[in-house]
Amino acid sequence: MLRRVLYFSSIIAFLASCSTKKNTVVSRGYHNLTARFNGYYYSCVNIDDGVYKIEKDNKDNFDKVLPVFIYPTPEKAKATFPEFDKAVKKSSFCIQRHTIKDKKGNEVPSAGKWIDNNWINIGISQFYKREFFSAIESFEYVTRTYTKSKDKYEAMIWLIKAYNEIGSVSSAEPLLSLLKNEKKLPRKIRNELDVVYADYYIRRGQNTEATTRLMEAVRNSKPIVGINHKKRARYAFITAQLFEQTKDNKRALLYYKKTIKLKPNYEMIFYSKIKMARLLDVKRNNSEKTKKDLLKMAKEFKNSDYYDVIYYTLGDIEERERNQTQALYYYKRSVQTSVNNPNQKALSFLKLGEINFDRANYAPAEAYYDSAVVTLPKDHPDYKSIVARKKTLETLVGHMKTISKEDSLQRIAKMSESEINAFIDKLIAQKEKEEERKQREIEAAKNSNNGSSMSMGESRGQDMGFGQPASFYFYSPNVVAFGITDFIKKWGNRKLEDNWRRRNKAITIDQPGEGEDSTGKVVKSKNPVASRDSYKKNLPSNDSLLAKSNGRIIKAYYMLGSIYKEELNNTKKTISSFEELNSRFPSNKYLLSTYYTLYRIYQDAKNQPKADYYKEKILSEFPDSEFALLIKNPNFAEELNTQKSEVETFYNSVYQSYHDNNYTKSLADSREGISKFGNNPYLPKFEFIKSMSLGKVKGIDSMEYSLKLLAAKFPTADVTPVANDILLSIKKQKNPELFKPVLPGNVKTDTFAVNLDSPHFIIVVMPDDSKLVNEFKTNLNAFNSKFYSNKTFEISSSLFGSSQLVTLKTFASAKEAAPYFDNLLKDKDVFNGGLKKENMSIYPLASENLPYLYKRKSIDGYKQFFEDHYKNVGVN
Repeated sequence: MLRRVLYFSSIIAFLASCSTKKNTVVSRGYHNLTARFNGYYYSCVNIDDGVYKIEKDNKDNFDKVLPVFIYPTPEKAKATFPEFDKAVKKSSFCIQRHTIKDKKGNEVPSAGKWIDNNWINIGISQFYKREFFSAIESFEYVTRTYTKSKDKYEAMIWLIKAYNEIGSVSSAEPLLSLLKNEKKLPRKIRNELDVVYADYYIRRGQNTEATTRLMEAVRNSKPIVGINHKKRARYAFITAQLFEQTKDNKRALLYYKKTIKLKPNYEMIFYSKIKMARLLDVKRNNSEKTKKDLLKMAKEFKNSDYYDVIYYTLGDIEERERNQTQALYYYKRSVQTSVNNPNQKALSFLKLGEINFDRANYAPAEAYYDSAVVTLPKDHPDYKSIVARKKTLETLVGHMKTISKEDSLQRIAKMSESEINAFIDKLIAQKEKEEERKQREIEAAKNSNNGSSMSMGESRGQDMGFGQPASFYFYSPNVVAFGITDFIKKWGNRKLEDNWRRRNKAITIDQPGEGEDSTGKVVKSKNPVASRDSYKKNLPSNDSLLAKSNGRIIKAYYMLGSIYKEELNNTKKTISSFEELNSRFPSNKYLLSTYYTLYRIYQDAKNQPKADYYKEKILSEFPDSEFALLIKNPNFAEELNTQKSEVETFYNSVYQSYHDNNYTKSLADSREGISKFGNNPYLPKFEFIKSMSLGKVKGIDSMEYSLKLLAAKFPTADVTPVANDILLSIKKQKNPELFKPVLPGNVKTDTFAVNLDSPHFIIVVMPDDSKLVNEFKTNLNAFNSKFYSNKTFEISSSLFGSSQLVTLKTFASAKEAAPYFDNLLKDKDVFNGGLKKENMSIYPLASENLPYLYKRKSIDGYKQFFEDHYKNVGVN
């Protein structure tokens, strides 16, 4: 009995000594042991799980300089919320239970060895959740509170990373300097400091300094504490990329080789080899071995996802060796084998477009550029110039097609009636045959799917151990994945929309004599005469229609020649287009312009006989034209510029008078300019100053009348939009009742208070259907449990006019509500089944604005208020 009493007494004494209010050896030992192997350990496990998931899902773009650290994108961060929320819970609970405090209830920082580590884990979890400002607060708390602990240096490292992520590199700089000059810095932190420095320099564009730091991180042959071989391989690869950017190919090759030696994952090894192949100096080194190695790689199944990259690299080598035909072959193979890499497919299309462009094969070049732009990322360094060239080629090819189409129509129109009918009947028959073939393929595919889906499903069901086989073909994720892959392989990543096959979505073509029944099946017209007539209506069958057709051909030829000269700098094609135009249509309206252009081209090419030929054409056929005057008098252009300079000087003096508020003088001088110089580029400007001066001298009615005349006489002048704006202002001033703003639902936005720092709710206005409302609330609870398990929300619903209002409470401010709002809108699990996002209105709302919203019973006015005031808090 005595032994039991002593036993329980010792336990009670021990537990009493372990109170957080006692700072004894036993108490410190107990709390440090528990904090380390309970809260901190499991918190680290949760963080490791989250980081593993992030790194596993990460897909590097090896065509760009890799980021030094792997962080989740805003879209992917949400997937790891559960892991990091668990870490926050574990560490928070540990801090709450094991922080030793003095008699006043204040923490004794030196008493607990692992409390600061738990605070750092909370900050790291917030960082990976992209809650950077909360993370900064956590790390700053550690650096302020635990000044004697070496763990403060780890908090400083993470603080620098957070500042870099929010773009505040200036805040990171003093911390980096502090760590750099700290003599007692732990080895692990000192080793990581080089990498953090490199990240800082890359973000500032100081690549030379970044390279030096990364080389230091890679240099040691032995593993570095805190930096494993995979991380060192990544740093080596980035170093090589930075050297490649500065054209230091020798050192770039050296570091790509180091990357391979450090044995990273296969993808990085593969791209290191590819980068080395692309850096091959074909002038100094024999490329045959490299090409053989690449072709060998193209036969290995493990590289099946990279065939497009391999063939692109082979094409690049052939192109540098000026074997364009072979280069084209490999680039086409790259496109054909590209499945899951739209960026690479775009680059291959781009190369095909560039080579065909250089060869002046503009029609295929246009098609390749068009395909490239479909998948080319908008952050590509040459994106704007590529799109511009694509548009130029699109316009050029459009004019080519116009000429071809009009020539074909004219050729058919010259046939006899019976020949035209026979031709159209043949065309209709071909189209019907093609449609029937497509229909047979669709039916065959349906029959094949119906017949094989059961067996396919059964076999898969049996293999996977399911009791019931799949009864529908597309229940198989493998089949669906195969279909998606096959589609992307053929069409690229097209947006799901009407007419997705077409480049110009505004153009749709209905085949004559065809339609669709209620099931969508194509039905042929049973009236061949009507079908013929629909084709015949486009034929230039009379003089008027023929003249219009010729006019389209003439314009197309002229535009072709102009584009060749001005945008493509291809004088041979310009000559060909203009001479063909003038040969076919000797009296076309562009004759003088084409003569002068051809004269200048031949003169620049030192082809004097041809230049003289067109010179005489201009002088004999258009003797009074400006081009003739320019040829006769080489100083004509200079004299014309002198005249323009005189007008400009006079206009500047008139404008200065108006600017100096000397309206009587500006009115008189503007009238003199109109009379003295007549029709000239400055005439609308003189008229504008005259109108404005009239307003100052004679009143608003005179100005209004004068501005109306200006807008009527010069509708395309630079000053006309300004004149129209002034006229609109005058009209508003004279008729204010006509311009009163009317808000939908008669909701005045000035009833809502602008207070972004007040508590906020998330409100959802949805249809008044109890089943849908309950389903939505259930989904919302599941969303909160999955991604915000460390927070408590209150969800309620009430009648809101003819709708239901679901309210989620509460956030401390609009800034706190913003990330939740964005994540909610992007979540697919919340909005499923009958819950359509487009049928709901979802907004953050300040708590004091809720009564006004209820009073008005309309969401339309708040929508406008939201768009006006919530753009600067990260809410989209």
